[in-house]
Amino acid sequence: MRFEPELLKQFAKSVILGGFTGIVFAILLVALPGAALIFVLGVLNVSWDLSWFPDAFSIVLIGGLAGGVFAAILFIKDRYIPYVEEVQDFEEDPDDPFGRY
Repeated sequence: MRFEPELLKQFAKSVILGGFTGIVFAILLVALPGAALIFVLGVLNVSWDLSWFPDAFSIVLIGGLAGGVFAAILFIKDRYIPYVEEVQDFEEDPDDPFGRY
């Protein structure tokens, strides 16, 4: 099965943008709260074991991969199952003199 070069470019752009978006979400939703937790525990001198918390490279890598895979799935889904919404017709019927539908 051959794909058009333009379609492959769109797919690659979608996956790359999804990867960058995943990195941003991973930083905002995992890394910053984790850093805040480490900071608070350090200030309060609480000796909890935080070895379970992933390092920065793992957070960015997992976020990028998850975002790229999610974007690829959405691109493929939209290619074969396009989103079409029923839109109400707001134009008047020219045959109806009273303006009713």
